Amino acid sequence: MKKIVICTFLIAAGAASLLNVNNKIESTAPDFGFKNSYAITLGYDKSMSEKTIKAAVIDSYFRDIAKNGKIIRWNKNSFPLNVYIQDSADVPDYYREIVMSAYQAWQRASEGLVRFEFVENADEADMKCYFKNTSDNKNAIGSHAFSVSGNKITDSTIVFKKTDDKNHNLDSKQLFSSALQEIGHSLGLTGKSISIYDVMYPIGTKFNTEITPRDLKTLALVYSVVPDVTNVPPTPEEKAQMFTVAEILSTLNVPVNDNTNVDEVVANDIATHLALAEQLRKRAQYDKAAQEYQAVAQMKTDRRSKSEVYYEVAVMYLDAEEYEKAKSCAEIACATDMNDLTNTLPALIDYYTKRSNSAVEQLEAILKENPYNKHAYKLLCQIYRDKHHENLLNSTIRRYGKTAGEIEK
Repeated sequence: MKKIVICTFLIAAGAASLLNVNNKIESTAPDFGFKNSYAITLGYDKSMSEKTIKAAVIDSYFRDIAKNGKIIRWNKNSFPLNVYIQDSADVPDYYREIVMSAYQAWQRASEGLVRFEFVENADEADMKCYFKNTSDNKNAIGSHAFSVSGNKITDSTIVFKKTDDKNHNLDSKQLFSSALQEIGHSLGLTGKSISIYDVMYPIGTKFNTEITPRDLKTLALVYSVVPDVTNVPPTPEEKAQMFTVAEILSTLNVPVNDNTNVDEVVANDIATHLALAEQLRKRAQYDKAAQEYQAVAQMKTDRRSKSEVYYEVAVMYLDAEEYEKAKSCAEIACATDMNDLTNTLPALIDYYTKRSNSAVEQLEAILKENPYNKHAYKLLCQIYRDKHHENLLNSTIRRYGKTAGEIEK
């Protein structure tokens, strides 16, 4: 059957986070067997310093994937993977185009680490996408599943809903956001991010249409370790250049086990404080988690990075419905550094506390002053989508889509 080939585009966005130019490694090399060499490459392998790998793990959600027990991903040499997207008369034409654009977005953002070709026959495909309403996707827009035989991936299937809960066609950005996340799952991102703006963040705005550096670093780390389940087992030569999960995690020297007694852990660096904060957050010990985040913020050297930490604490308390504490953290974040992210915090708090009209007024004012604020744009779209104000949603997309959130074609 005829194939529609996606050309490989290399773009600057995301390149800085994955193109690593390392200094020579000191003579006291880690036990990984790192090579004493310079490395310029996309992704991570044993030619890189322990410092580089550690920085990537800290600024990713690889640990959440690792805790699932198995790394499931495709063999890098199998790319481009064949992708079938159902061409159904039951859904609008733009559904298929949106899903195709989401695959292209992953290919471009990853600089070709993952690549795809579209095929017209499902029997030829490694990845299959369908549009249908089922009991499995009653709440979520999309759902993903690997087909596995033993330790071998045979294929991957994504199912998207045909309509929303009111039997209306899905909004294009809503579908695009869901497609990015489900494709991420199908590439091996089986965990989730706790950062509200990552593609793999499971709750919150659910309107993320931009693949972030954290998403990309996590993807690159997943493809740097020996997989437990894959479509084609790596050769001994390929394995020699890959890490084990234990080797990746050992760069942090911090607990990652959910059963760890956190009271016995002594934190002396950012990585340990951050690991403790995330573990305490998962256990709903929010005040203790906030103390660890505070330690992280104090160890940061610039105001922007500090404010991002306080922002995360504010979101943590919002998710926990502890709104007064969220407001206090929001005030600290804004006072530390007023930027596009922190500027939206008061509106975000109003959104969580059911004061949508106030949130809308603030967000409209922010976008009027700065039409490039993608954070305000995403939240405003989410509010209109939640309230099913389709006219206002479409008007917002027309006004600010090209400056703050245009879907990549």
